Amino acid sequence: MAGKWVNEGEFRVANILFGSQAVDAQLYLGLYSDTSEPAETATVAGLTEVSASGYARIVLTRGSWSVSGDYASYAQQTFTASAAWGNVYGYFICTVSGTKLLCVEDFSDGPYDVGNGDSIKVTPKVTVA
Repeated sequence: MAGKWVNEGEFRVANILFGSQAVDAQLYLGLYSDTSEPAETATVAGLTEVSASGYARIVLTRGSWSVSGDYASYAQQTFTASAAWGNVYGYFICTVSGTKLLCVEDFSDGPYDVGNGDSIKVTPKVTVA
């Protein structure tokens, strides 16, 4: 499964391609603990982002994605907890400033109950179609 676009992400892509919005040099990968996959109308502010010790969003650099047809993927990234995070249900991709949510995805085999010293490995994937 690949990340689901949300409205903010679709609007951002349209404004980059057809408007005057500048292309983002990099994006962020983050984790959420919402118990259901966020809706298409979701925003970063509306997510319950992991906020425990050791958590930080990971930078996804432009040009480092692999694109094949209507599918884009990024190399596997690892989040490591330095305190218990509890249940983590999925990941999201947002703009660097964190103001625009682009896509979300629930873990197909989650949630993961993350304890101190545990890691979550995420391979960000997005279907463009």
